[in-house]
Amino acid sequence: MNTDNCITSMDQTRTEVTPSQWSQTELLQRAGGLVREALVGQPAYVWRMHREDMLQTAVIAFLELADQPAGYAYAAARTALKNYRWVHIRGLNSGWKSIACIDHGYSVMNFADVLPESADEPLDGPETAVETLSARPWENVPRPVEWAVLRRQAASGQTQTETLREVLYILAGMSGNFYPEQLYRAALIITLLGRDYTWEHVEERTGLSFAEVYDIYWGWRKRHLNPYLQFSPLHQEMIKLRGQMRLTFFEEVDTTFLNTAVRKMVVFPHGIFTIIYQQHGRNAGKRAGQVEASLQKMRQVNGHKLLRAMHLGPVGALTKERLYEASFAVERKLAALSA
Repeated sequence: MNTDNCITSMDQTRTEVTPSQWSQTELLQRAGGLVREALVGQPAYVWRMHREDMLQTAVIAFLELADQPAGYAYAAARTALKNYRWVHIRGLNSGWKSIACIDHGYSVMNFADVLPESADEPLDGPETAVETLSARPWENVPRPVEWAVLRRQAASGQTQTETLREVLYILAGMSGNFYPEQLYRAALIITLLGRDYTWEHVEERTGLSFAEVYDIYWGWRKRHLNPYLQFSPLHQEMIKLRGQMRLTFFEEVDTTFLNTAVRKMVVFPHGIFTIIYQQHGRNAGKRAGQVEASLQKMRQVNGHKLLRAMHLGPVGALTKERLYEASFAVERKLAALSA
């Protein structure tokens, strides 16, 4: 019997080609062939918009299975491209996710609380919560190599103050009725945890227990940040503009704005305060009809919401210096409540 052409399954496994044996040029050519196969029949604008992303998707699939047989790697790459087309071209849910992104944390959309309603707890922490807010909407596709290059070439990221400001604008724009202090506290917690501060540090900074910090963090993210991320870029900008109309930072306040009798929420470096204006009635004697302003802030002590305020003076004579001094006077009153 002629056995020269007989190849055992073990020999075939040893001799079968794997993606790790391909040169970079060959790898790109094979990935490009799969992309062309996946985009057959699609209009030209889809090719222009998605070809590069799909090419990287196929390359990543090959590299993740570099030591597997080529046939197996091809099947995985085809599945990855089918899911890409399903999610990013047809706009449907579910789909493939790169193993490399899961292992190395490359995913831009990494909100831990994006889970079914039945889930008891999030699976991971808030490592990229804040970065997601400024992520480009088309970066949901795994592109770890390109992201690494862009991070090295990019300028330094937002400071903590800038991040806090952006989160405040988003929460103010997404929220309905709320206390300013609740809004600021939630934004501060989200910002600190998103910038890798420990839970212990956040507890110390806010004076809250772990359970309270946890509830505020996940509650505001689920009700406000997650829905915000589902909107289109245009809608997101409108929400941030709405937030900017509701909030004013102390450095942006000028004398004319301060002496305009409209209720204001002003954010200081040490917290958020509300300026209210009241007009004296006819029985106020010489001050009848005069509009005066006061600065106030609320704090919850032993389950009770307590308000403390400081008189600023009559409209027309208000100054930023008086406003700044009054903010610390209100803080001292609130500190005495907790003592």
